[in-house]
Amino acid sequence: MKSLIQRDAAVVWHPFTQHQTAGLPLSIQSGKGAYLYGESGERYLDMISSWWVNIHGHGCPELADAISEQARRLDHVHFAGVTHEPAVSLAEELLELSDFSGRGRVFYSDNGSTAVEVALKICNQFWSNRGERRENLLSFGGGYHGDTVGAMSAGAKSGFFEAFRSWFFKSECVDVPHTWWGHSAEEEEERSLDSFAEVLRKRSSDFCAFIAEPLVQGASGMRFHRPEFLRRVCEMVRGAGIPVIFDEVMTGFYRTGTPFAFNQSGFVPDLLCLSKGLTGGILPLGVTIAAQSLFDAFLGETFSSALAHGHSFTGNPISCAAALASLRLLQSTGARQRVERISEMLSGGLTTLLESSHRIEKARVLGGIAAFEIKSASGDYSAAAGRPLARYAQEHGVILRPLGNVVYFMPPYCVSDADVHLAFEVVQTYLGQKGQ
Repeated sequence: MKSLIQRDAAVVWHPFTQHQTAGLPLSIQSGKGAYLYGESGERYLDMISSWWVNIHGHGCPELADAISEQARRLDHVHFAGVTHEPAVSLAEELLELSDFSGRGRVFYSDNGSTAVEVALKICNQFWSNRGERRENLLSFGGGYHGDTVGAMSAGAKSGFFEAFRSWFFKSECVDVPHTWWGHSAEEEEERSLDSFAEVLRKRSSDFCAFIAEPLVQGASGMRFHRPEFLRRVCEMVRGAGIPVIFDEVMTGFYRTGTPFAFNQSGFVPDLLCLSKGLTGGILPLGVTIAAQSLFDAFLGETFSSALAHGHSFTGNPISCAAALASLRLLQSTGARQRVERISEMLSGGLTTLLESSHRIEKARVLGGIAAFEIKSASGDYSAAAGRPLARYAQEHGVILRPLGNVVYFMPPYCVSDADVHLAFEVVQTYLGQKGQ
């Protein structure tokens, strides 16, 4: 009988994987809390929340119960001209949590990429409905917003999409200065702000929207920027009459220490994109929250002004029920306090790591996200510096997935002090053995 790995090799195409050179995939049978379990019971500490989604950990009974109960009551119904309790309740709670209550609308989709795609289409058609033609996007250089065509266009300089460049929509990127411990980037910020001002002075009427990952650019390497810089950029953009989109697919739901990263900037966007931790990471669901003023621009006597966008699983009741249960868990388990504790542990572990290895640089922590870089000649996603560490960590019971030479920790909120200590101990041992 063929093993699961052998069967996988014959039929599955994995994401972000070069199958000719990649090793065998890890076979996982179950999960509980911060750990995943293999075929023979071996356990692995999930220090990346399974691609940043499982904020409560694995096998959460509250989420499983909510899914089971909703599936028995109403599993699915189309959402065009139909509504149901989970979708309405979730929209109400998200608007309240995000400071859009009484002045926003929730559009449901399936994942982070589609949540961004919806936001971009809203902005494009917003101007069209007003009789203007605006086809350009403005964004931070290096941003990553997903893999659908519009989202790729917004992340044109992320380094992932060169094969599709001929398909991109028109976009313009301005560099964002990165910060880390000991480097505030204030001088670079002033130069970047000057660049934004120049672009807006010359071409503000070209842009239908500005999009950014607030405070942390995720897939491009967990790159941080300061809240003050973000606020100044967004005030400048809004002052030019351009809608601001915040992609909080990764940073939402206390990941950075506050309900949303934008809370730390003092600037509320015109559109907010959410997914990943929205359902606690156990079912696909995307949300685009839009300001009421944008929604109002789509009202009219004919369908031509309506938003002609939707998905078969838009507003799926089971996914919405999972998201409602997740929001309640965030409150009942004290997510903010948990993330504060995790942040302290990550900071302590990084400090020790910096003291023990001369090959570590650019350490940074924000909420439940920690990152550092292994000094390397190449810093892009394909850089090999992080791969041997990931293999070593997996062999010693810790799951990491470095971004090139950037190693990051983003554990579920249920992670213990001992778990975080184990992760840093494995990394420190590896670096010591490799003379790094």
